[in-house]
Amino acid sequence: MLKKVVLIVVGTISLLLGIIGVFLPVLPTTPLLLLTSYCYIKSSDRLSEKFMKTKIYDKYVRNFHEKGGMTLKGKLMLTIPVSLMLLIMFIKIDSSIMRMVIVIMWVAKVVFFTKMKTIKEVGNV
Repeated sequence: MLKKVVLIVVGTISLLLGIIGVFLPVLPTTPLLLLTSYCYIKSSDRLSEKFMKTKIYDKYVRNFHEKGGMTLKGKLMLTIPVSLMLLIMFIKIDSSIMRMVIVIMWVAKVVFFTKMKTIKEVGNV
């Protein structure tokens, strides 16, 4: 019972952070929403089904969940804007500690998307 509650709380927090990440590209939206999906699947059928019916699930999680990866276009659409924003932050910020954090965030994002399987885009029929 406690494990389910913890998973629901973690899933809900990661969902909220993932939604914020849609608008604030510094947050890693896709990994947070994948965590949400995992937590909900392991804790609550009802929450999992509700989450799977959302547009945010369709856009960020469905391909990964069903096919184990993302299209190259999807990867680039998530990586390029974030990389540009992090580069601007890196240039504007004078703190070496904050610059190191930015580099770590960028490397983590690139490694995550590089290791993720690239699936073929299904053409419109």
